[in-house]
Amino acid sequence: MALNQPQSKEAKKAALQRKTTLKWGSNGELSSVDMARILEKLSNPELTQCEISCDVKQADK
Repeated sequence: MALNQPQSKEAKKAALQRKTTLKWGSNGELSSVDMARILEKLSNPELTQCEISCDVKQADK
């Protein structure tokens, strides 16, 4: 494929699916590539932490 050539709908769908579909081996384990991607996401504090705050006085009303 040429560098500046737009992708077809099928090619875009396949590229998206590769990132959103997990692959499992015949032994029931997640593929090493997908496991590495998941572990990478879990190590990112922006994706695993959030700030939850509330006003206790309003919650009582």
